[in-house]
Amino acid sequence: MDPNFCPIPDTSSHSASVHWPTCQEPSLSFGPEEPIPYRCIQNAFCAQAAANPEHTAVVDHYGQSLTYKQLDVLSLHLALHLRGQGVTNGSRVCLLIERSNAYIIAILAVLRAGAAYIPLDGGVIPGSSLTQITAYLSLSSGTTGQPKGVIIKHLGLTNLLCLYPGNLGVKPGVHVAQLLNVAFDMCAWEILACLMNGGTLHLRGPHRADWISVMKTVDVVICTPSILQQHRPQDFPNLKVVATGGEPISQALADQWAAQATYFNCCGPTIGTPTPNSSVYVLDDDLMPVTRGRRGTMWAGGLGVCQGYLKRPSLNEIKFKPDPFSHKEGLMFNTGDLGIMKEDGSLVHMGRSDDQVKVKGFRVELDGVSAAIRACPGVVSACALLIKQDIWAFYTPPHIAIEDVRIAIARTQPYYAVPTQYKALSSIPLTSNGKVDKRFLRDIVDSRTKYDS
Repeated sequence: MDPNFCPIPDTSSHSASVHWPTCQEPSLSFGPEEPIPYRCIQNAFCAQAAANPEHTAVVDHYGQSLTYKQLDVLSLHLALHLRGQGVTNGSRVCLLIERSNAYIIAILAVLRAGAAYIPLDGGVIPGSSLTQITAYLSLSSGTTGQPKGVIIKHLGLTNLLCLYPGNLGVKPGVHVAQLLNVAFDMCAWEILACLMNGGTLHLRGPHRADWISVMKTVDVVICTPSILQQHRPQDFPNLKVVATGGEPISQALADQWAAQATYFNCCGPTIGTPTPNSSVYVLDDDLMPVTRGRRGTMWAGGLGVCQGYLKRPSLNEIKFKPDPFSHKEGLMFNTGDLGIMKEDGSLVHMGRSDDQVKVKGFRVELDGVSAAIRACPGVVSACALLIKQDIWAFYTPPHIAIEDVRIAIARTQPYYAVPTQYKALSSIPLTSNGKVDKRFLRDIVDSRTKYDS
């Protein structure tokens, strides 16, 4: 197994029959303290432009490219124009540009003007020193409710993207894919990690063939597991680094890609061990650390914690608290993930707290049921949902027999967590961000119910 692969525990451990060893150590884990080379995103980019001005910075799907020098000059000119139009430190600028070289210029220009960029998809519009100025405002996916504006500061991004492992080893000569929806927060990882470390960014076009073309061209791919499972590792021998996030990944899929490339599982800050200058705590309902080996809610601390949700004070009060465990003043954030910290300080992801449901009086973790479906031989992708009083199992491909799926689930899940309804699909629908579209799946059931009645 690749030494950089962060192993994903078999989520069949959700079964009540599995117990992790406990010890009296509190579930507190701190990443190494490392100096941050740049305080602002644009400083990192400008350093790369000065060091390697003739290196290619970005290539669009038409093959048109810009060098670092050209991108530097064009973004500076636009930044000066924005300042002349009244944009200043702390301003928020909406970007309504299609994926293109111009979009990359605009991102850097807004940052160099001291403002924050708001990446928008279609028509969806929802400090005191430069290092504390907002870098960008990302709309959350809304998969667990209404989309929320998440305020990301420069220092949090430079800490994540200039240091390993967040920089994914990107350096001059490394080619990085830009595949994700421009409004998805992980898109910032693709773009900024590349340009802050001197890589070459390749923008995909709108068609599936464009995705394939880019993936066959680059060294580094960042995407969701739902996107990754649509592809076979053997079709992309060029890929050296693959990183996924945004949703859990099955052990089988992770193993497939880790056998070929350096694989990173980055489902938020809550898998494996903390990144530099970050911390993760597993806490009980009273915000006290549980002992290692016991389950609790994961909270994240350190420089990676964002500035909160835009104009959502009541939500911020719930999700953000002063960090009492760090020797540095700051906030900790409730990730909404459930987890167990093992004796060695590594973390086992146990699903989302909002994926816990009550069935027949028993608590069921739908993430665990989804993992059990994926464990059935031949199943490629799966999702479990509680719809009305039934647990529904959605899976692909459709030729897998329902009874085989049911038997596979029953091996690891208690009887009350075994789905009562099944729907085989040719493909699992995805949102524009590449995550499972749970609303669409619910609509499938609702439409079927109306038709049957």
